[in-house]
Amino acid sequence: MHYPIAMHNPTPTPPTQKPQPSICTLPDEHHCVFCPTCSSRLEDSRCKLVCRTCSYFLSCADFY
Repeated sequence: MHYPIAMHNPTPTPPTQKPQPSICTLPDEHHCVFCPTCSSRLEDSRCKLVCRTCSYFLSCADFY
């Protein structure tokens, strides 16, 4: 009876790689803090969010 000979693989298997951390370092910010007209950051002004670049604003009544 003839049994097959086990072949030895001379190439080592590469080690398992760990997942790379995310490169993106932007903080999580809600889209409503940016001006829909010019994309500048809106600033709080009492009961309003105001864009200092293009004068766009949202009043507190616009949120409801």
